[in-house]
Amino acid sequence: MFWDEYPPYQKLSDKRKVEFLHHRQAWSVSQYLHGEQGALLVASQLTSCAPTFNAKLYAASQTFDEARHVEAFNRYIQTRLKMMYPIGNALKSILDKILTDPRWDLKFIGMQLIIEGLALAAFQSTRELAKDPVLYDMLGLIIRDEARHVTFGVNYLEEFVSTLSEEEKNDRAQFAYEACLLSRERLLSTDVFEYFGWDVEEARQFQLGSDLIQHFQKLLFQRVMPNLARIGLLTDSVKGKFEELGILELASLPSDADVDWADLSKPLFEDSA
Repeated sequence: MFWDEYPPYQKLSDKRKVEFLHHRQAWSVSQYLHGEQGALLVASQLTSCAPTFNAKLYAASQTFDEARHVEAFNRYIQTRLKMMYPIGNALKSILDKILTDPRWDLKFIGMQLIIEGLALAAFQSTRELAKDPVLYDMLGLIIRDEARHVTFGVNYLEEFVSTLSEEEKNDRAQFAYEACLLSRERLLSTDVFEYFGWDVEEARQFQLGSDLIQHFQKLLFQRVMPNLARIGLLTDSVKGKFEELGILELASLPSDADVDWADLSKPLFEDSA
């Protein structure tokens, strides 16, 4: 674990180290909850402002999905972790921007491609490391829903973006870039640093400089960059900016445009009849 190399962590007693790890998990799952709450609000907005009947229907079904996810994460936090952290500043900034922008397509881009794409990658990574079978099974069910959401967003937006002018595309591309830039800060549990009395900026820089965190950030954006490229929002105006973030190379990976029907047709649980 990369925290073993951080002097303030090294000074903690074994008991406090276990407490720190518990706080870190509580913070992470709390952010998952807040992200799903944001997705619930955005999806509910799209049921009224999406431009087509089919898009409204899908937004309505997604609203139900997100409500189920919110309930699941909240119950898990209350019964298993017994500790909840407030929404992080970076995630709040992204959600505020998406929720207050009147343009339906920016809501789609922000939610279906950025928030849901990052959430999908984060849930998959967390599930692979989960030791709690309840969390493992819960994330498996949520991932199935999120994969459908992202795929619908990619296919719906690809057709719409093709109708935009270059200026309009660049405007949406800049929006996507700014959302991704903010999303890099979502991994930083500054509230936990404050709780343990650490220098927040010092701990933040240590976490950002960690090889593990840099690898994890790239892992998260593997579900975002190919989709931005697929729908036509990886324009020349933002390519250099994404390259500075070190994630432009991920754009050549497969997108989420195609539905894996075989995977979606599998039983909800491995031991199902």
